[in-house]
Amino acid sequence: MGTLSRMRTISPYVLVTVAVVFIVFMVISNDSIDVLTKRGQNLATSAVGTVNGEKIMYTEFERRVKEQADAARAQSPNVDEFDEAPVREQVWNEMVDEILLRQESDKLGITISNDEILDVLLENPPDVLRRPFTDSTGRFLRDTYLDYVTNPDIIAQRAQQQGGQKAAQEAAKQTADFKKYLVRIEDAIRQDKLQNNMRAAVSAAFGALDPLYLERRYTAENSTVDADFIALNANLIPDSEVKVSDDEIAKYYSSHESSFKQKPVRKLKYALLPVVPSQADTQRVQKRLERIVTDLNSATTPGQRDTVFERFIGDFGGVTNDYKFIQDVPPQTLIMLNNLPLRGVVGPIQTQQGMTFVRLDDRRSGTNVMTKASHILIRFDAKNPASKDSAKAIAQGLLQEAQSGKDFTELAKKNSQDQSVSQNGGDLGFFGKGMMVKPFEEAASAAVVGSIIGPVETQFGWHVIKVTDKKTDEIKFSEITLNPTISQATRSQLFRTAANLKESLKSGVQFDTAAKRLGIVASETAYFRRVATILGSRQLTNFAFDSNVGDVSDPIELKNTGIVIAQLAQSRLMGIKPLEDAKDEIKMKLMVTKKLDVLKNKAQDVFAKVSGLDSLSKAKTLDSTLNVVMAKGITDNGRVPSFGSDVALTSSLFSQSASMGKILAPIRGERGYYIAQIKAKKDADPNGFASARQALAQGEKSKAQSTLYFKWRNELRDRADIEDNRNKYFRD
Repeated sequence: MGTLSRMRTISPYVLVTVAVVFIVFMVISNDSIDVLTKRGQNLATSAVGTVNGEKIMYTEFERRVKEQADAARAQSPNVDEFDEAPVREQVWNEMVDEILLRQESDKLGITISNDEILDVLLENPPDVLRRPFTDSTGRFLRDTYLDYVTNPDIIAQRAQQQGGQKAAQEAAKQTADFKKYLVRIEDAIRQDKLQNNMRAAVSAAFGALDPLYLERRYTAENSTVDADFIALNANLIPDSEVKVSDDEIAKYYSSHESSFKQKPVRKLKYALLPVVPSQADTQRVQKRLERIVTDLNSATTPGQRDTVFERFIGDFGGVTNDYKFIQDVPPQTLIMLNNLPLRGVVGPIQTQQGMTFVRLDDRRSGTNVMTKASHILIRFDAKNPASKDSAKAIAQGLLQEAQSGKDFTELAKKNSQDQSVSQNGGDLGFFGKGMMVKPFEEAASAAVVGSIIGPVETQFGWHVIKVTDKKTDEIKFSEITLNPTISQATRSQLFRTAANLKESLKSGVQFDTAAKRLGIVASETAYFRRVATILGSRQLTNFAFDSNVGDVSDPIELKNTGIVIAQLAQSRLMGIKPLEDAKDEIKMKLMVTKKLDVLKNKAQDVFAKVSGLDSLSKAKTLDSTLNVVMAKGITDNGRVPSFGSDVALTSSLFSQSASMGKILAPIRGERGYYIAQIKAKKDADPNGFASARQALAQGEKSKAQSTLYFKWRNELRDRADIEDNRNKYFRD
């Protein structure tokens, strides 16, 4: 949370929201609370799941969801409907990983002491805590920082000195919040250090790198060839020209069985019933529209039209909007209202929401004022007069530059210490009474549009302010919008259809047959693991892994999608993938191999045509269908610039680099045949290896260690006994 957010929400003496930047907050779903309340569960003792028997408590889970959702909403304030489901998924994964990490560290005896946490807070605080205590010169005000962190009660004490009893009461609450935030920061630091220690422990398994391997890596990455080549892709051979028998597939599977390891997976058969308005729903709206139009047209005076409109507001769920600034009224609605007299009615007009009727209820101006401004902030240390004077001098200099005509946006980007808005040229947007700290608000409100004023002092520092706009014209209006929506009758019919499908499946009817009888499309998922949120539904994933083959789910309504009925079609445990599941994959591999075999003769024919040329680039003069790829900077790691990857091709080019200028015999690659001509070669500088060796070794080691850690973490999760009960508390 930047200076802008704090200016909008906190009093001059409160710095408690510093911690909110480090640990952000999220929202509890009313639907979820309703579900729990109806079931008579106690939120304080409810668990959304377990990890090896350790509970993930509902209250802690929702606290963290609220933090992250609130932060996401702040980043996208114009989003009408925020979807919490992805946030809950992220928080769930984070909490599962944290518990697994802690459980494993306990087994290994790896702990983080309170002294280690205290050392970070006092000696090396995170940047998010340092920033508010840094002056305009970049100096960290350690003493001030320590005052607040070691004695949070100072917030209330200073508030009472500056603002009296009422201010102190508010600050006392915020002091208590600050203490909670500090505890959460400590938890976050502990988790970070624990993860680093476990990463080091797991990575200790990584041995020393072979010097010869490093030298070969250096050579491969720093040697290049330029080559022209004709690529004959295996896909040139139609599938119909190659046959792969079941015996060949079985033989390949038998000899490569160890390469078909799999995690536990499931496959579902399902039918999705879209929740959309029925024809009856559409006809109902059309009848309402006709009623309103008929009655409005029958009214002979403006007063009668007003009376008709008022009646239908109640009948059809119309709304009366309280006073809005005209800039905040949707443009299409504003156009409708601009030409209306008071209590005038217009419509129907097609809008994004549906067929709309609008009535102008009132206009007013000057009652409320919203000011739009940009600012440049220069911070100072309130305890240090020299710092304050120095910051003011800087602010005055910037004020003079801005008033002289220099671009305010650029000045803010380069000089403002309010990082939350500096890259936007200091733009704070519109704000009204009580939304900014008092000195800032009073100065900006008193200034005329276009003026640049300052320096203005607040607890955040010195501000240079440019007032860019003001709005005072407000409008009050009512509207009736008619749009086909799904009725309860339609929704009930969809659930009855889903229930009928379930009963048919339970009686033994095959899924495709049962769906066809009801006029429903049957579909099937690919195999998926438990970490997947299948069809966007955690409830559906849990059903798949908690059921037996043939079990049928209850009807599940998916958000913004429809009602789904699913049947567990296949269940595979951890181990070797059965031949049945691997068959298609093996068939594709064998088909490519056979296509390459067939392609060999075509490659030989092309080679015979072009082998006598002095340059492969002339191949098109012999055969207009031949396309020559001209690639420069090819390295011996499988990468061909502007073409793609084929390790067999690059390896062959380097192994035959002595034949530079010669058109090479067909090269069999991984996905085709190639006729190539090497045009140039650049060898790696042998003297450069000595200086590059350490960085190369460190890069290889870091990459290997990171891979080891994440592989270990994923294996740890696969082996864990994880019970996910979120579907009992939340709707998808």
